[in-house]
Amino acid sequence: MTPTEPTPSHNLLAARVTEWARIKPDAAAYTELRYRGAECNPRTLTYSELHSATDILALRIAALSDPGDRVAILCAHGLDYVVAFLACLASDRIAVPLHPAAGARNSARLETAIANARPAIGLISASDRTTADLFGPALGRVLTLPPDPCTVEISNRTMDPPFHPPSTSGTNLAYLQYTSGSTRVPAGVQVTHANLTAALDQLWSAIPSSRSKPIVTWLPFFHDMGLVFALALPLYAGVHGITLAPAEFVKRPIRWLRACSDYRAGSTGGPNFGLALTVSATTPEERAGLDLTNLEVLLNGAEPIREQTLTDFTEAFAVHGFRHHAHLPGYGLAEATLPVTIAAPAEDPVTERFDRNALAHGRAVATPEGVALIGCGAPVDQRVAVVDPAEGLEVGAADVGEIWVAGPNVCAGYFDNPTATTARFGATVPGRPESWLRTGDLGFWHNGQLFVAGRLDDLIVIDGRNHYPADIETTVAACAPEVRTGRVAAFGHDDGLRQELVVVAELVTTDTNDELATLTRRIRTAIAGTHDIAPGAVVLVEAGAIPKTSSGKLRRRECRTRYAAGELTVTAADFRQSRP
Repeated sequence: MTPTEPTPSHNLLAARVTEWARIKPDAAAYTELRYRGAECNPRTLTYSELHSATDILALRIAALSDPGDRVAILCAHGLDYVVAFLACLASDRIAVPLHPAAGARNSARLETAIANARPAIGLISASDRTTADLFGPALGRVLTLPPDPCTVEISNRTMDPPFHPPSTSGTNLAYLQYTSGSTRVPAGVQVTHANLTAALDQLWSAIPSSRSKPIVTWLPFFHDMGLVFALALPLYAGVHGITLAPAEFVKRPIRWLRACSDYRAGSTGGPNFGLALTVSATTPEERAGLDLTNLEVLLNGAEPIREQTLTDFTEAFAVHGFRHHAHLPGYGLAEATLPVTIAAPAEDPVTERFDRNALAHGRAVATPEGVALIGCGAPVDQRVAVVDPAEGLEVGAADVGEIWVAGPNVCAGYFDNPTATTARFGATVPGRPESWLRTGDLGFWHNGQLFVAGRLDDLIVIDGRNHYPADIETTVAACAPEVRTGRVAAFGHDDGLRQELVVVAELVTTDTNDELATLTRRIRTAIAGTHDIAPGAVVLVEAGAIPKTSSGKLRRRECRTRYAAGELTVTAADFRQSRP
């Protein structure tokens, strides 16, 4: 069943929901799974209920703001978030997908994003007793969603006055996607209605199961993969969307696959660490009775994909009907709305091994003894080039370069940040007329697939989240006066199994072992509390051990190389795991 042509507003997602409400009003649109112990309590909105709840909130938003105003979404994960996002689109206001504040601990990231977006309205859930008090006037006018959107009875026909969605140009901004990472320099990607429509078209085309079967996810809605794949794609395709909160997944990962089994999901998704956690934190007893035979796609992206993780997941759940070819590696980023390349469905993921030293020197040389990389597929209705970042010229098929992207899903830049926009968007390639997005990622082509080799800059990606070294280094300096000023280096270290955060710091003086052990614990605690990440290693070194440029800038990559080679003179160290 397909909807009729949407209204000429170009606001396709909101128009789709309106059409589904007309075509199949009593069909389940979206279900939120809540848990109390072992008991699961689903809450479902039909398309008619979702349409009504969306229009009611859109009317309130439109009455209290102007077109082009930003609306911060700080609702709890679930139905509230779905209604809030759709209402922003329907009212032609710019959504700012964020998350509720859990207290002062995670408020710094929110604070910078809110300050940058300058919302006219902040949307919160009825159960939220923290967010409005923490941010006060910075949220603009605070609107609290009803306790249960399932109870909404009013429809457009009974509204007084009736709600008429404004006409929306495809070039109008739909939302600002704040990339995770830095707490001091927020980057709000400007996603237009046309960008969102293009990305949904691409996913719908690349993932056939998304057209007819339920989609189950735990991905957070304020991240790009959660917002586009988990929230928007089911509504766009007219299939049943089912979600559980990320915290519920982390508490008991079996809940994810139990939901896939119970709702006979055709598609789901998650980053590499989610698959690894599901294998390590579930028992055979918990897995009993799972039926994953309907699961055609497990979309995997947002961080490096590990061959061993895919193999372990298949081995653990094959007995329950999971097939290895359901693994669907992909590559994407918020600046491209989401998708860039996706592997072919119903085919086993492609693993190739490449010489590690050759990769370090910019060449992809296949060898049976090399490092394993997973192919991320081919472009999805867009253009992808691998370019020498210094020369701006495309490199050969076996050469490593920066991944550049052009297409209708590529966004309009960063909100209120022309410097960052100029650096990332609008690049040119000689002989090709398009404007290109510089992704900052390194990759290469091999047998028609894109392989991602690493990152051009120093961005650290741990468990699907980006971390900026400067932020972590500032935290260390603030908690540790024993460390030399400006002599802290944070970087990601890949031991072949996962990416770990390593912090190397130079000491002012060499103290006793007991005092150094206390210092490393203090640094570890400060990083965990501020950045929600546990360092793989905290390494204290003598003065002068961290390399710097002639102008005094940290040379993090060289420090990382010396660390991996065991060439740092270590005074004291604290490792979460055994050092590779």
